[in-house]
Amino acid sequence: MERKRTILTLVLLFAAVYYIARIAIFVAGATGNMEFEEKQSALVEDFVLVSFLAIGVAGLLLLSGILLNKPWGFWGTMGVSAYTIAFDLWAFIAIQPSAGAGVVPAAVIAAMLVLLRGGPISQTSV
Repeated sequence: MERKRTILTLVLLFAAVYYIARIAIFVAGATGNMEFEEKQSALVEDFVLVSFLAIGVAGLLLLSGILLNKPWGFWGTMGVSAYTIAFDLWAFIAIQPSAGAGVVPAAVIAAMLVLLRGGPISQTSV
């Protein structure tokens, strides 16, 4: 039980840093300190920036639900992870290859939460 709680804490810390990084990328883009590899339409740029902000803010808010062992925390985080993976795959194909890197942390967060939720102690975790 203690080991599972430690792993969950590490996953949540990783997720918090990841979601804060998403917000930081939004801020960098909104202030003009970040540019796309190739010029995009204003609509695409705005969609990308708003998605970074939404992923970061929603992800951070949902972490509290995981800490409180609420189903909405788990399922909300799974939803944010699914959206993040779909968004980053789209951005990888449509905008720039570096966007594909965002798939990995979102997949790791989702996979770890599923693994921690299942298993022999599933009634008392995540």
